[in-house]
Amino acid sequence: MPRITLSAIYLAGLLIAEGLRLPQRFSRARSGEAWRRPGGRQRLGEALVLAAVMAGIWILPAVYIFTEWLRALDYALPGWTAWPAMVVFVLGLVLRLRAQTALGRAWSPTIEISDGHRLVTNGIYGRIRHPIYTSLVLWGAAQPFLLQNILAGWGGALAVALIWLVRVPAEEKMMRERFGEEYVRYMNRTGRAIPRMK
Repeated sequence: MPRITLSAIYLAGLLIAEGLRLPQRFSRARSGEAWRRPGGRQRLGEALVLAAVMAGIWILPAVYIFTEWLRALDYALPGWTAWPAMVVFVLGLVLRLRAQTALGRAWSPTIEISDGHRLVTNGIYGRIRHPIYTSLVLWGAAQPFLLQNILAGWGGALAVALIWLVRVPAEEKMMRERFGEEYVRYMNRTGRAIPRMK
């Protein structure tokens, strides 16, 4: 499949992913709720994760798609590999849509919580605790096949790894502190990234 086609698919996915966030952004802005973030080392880790996401999912892919600067780091995969990658990419977007619909105004691009925050356990959250991050795993798995470049393709996978190593433990700690035993029970009946087998 031509490079330009794969790049267009990736860009379309980016636009769709950002479009999925807009309703929550507007809803939160209108709500007037005060949101609290963790401090200290957690805030530093959060900044690192956000920088990696910006670089790996946005900046390096944009440089690869719109310039020739990274061309020396290109690789070529068999054409058929694009098809399963596109399926995985679309599945990630569908999962993100389901997760953000269930979250509503509780969605946030950073680790933060409001005084009126409630624990969301409906929809996809009834089976998986972190479906948005799972959607990013699918994104990171597809990206090296859509953007066949060492930096642009694998930057997303690095960002997703940092999310799971840094953000997920911090988020779960914050949720345990906020919801206590309710969240512990929720953890015991759901899977972190995939549904827990009964």
